[in-house]
Amino acid sequence: MMRFAAGLTASGIIGFLLLEALKILMVPITAWVMGLLAVALKLLLITLGVGAALGVGFFFFRRARKASAEA
Repeated sequence: MMRFAAGLTASGIIGFLLLEALKILMVPITAWVMGLLAVALKLLLITLGVGAALGVGFFFFRRARKASAEA
């Protein structure tokens, strides 16, 4: 019976230490993940903006070329 109780005590202590270590590590890990997500969102928005600008520029370029060919 004592071996069983010792095993429970050891696993409880290890579990408590693991929980405390995770509490300490979760703050920087969460900040790091949020930073990565912010960078990814910024890159996505920049890519969409550049793509939209190129698309609009191409549209007006074709429209101007078509208008000058008809004139």
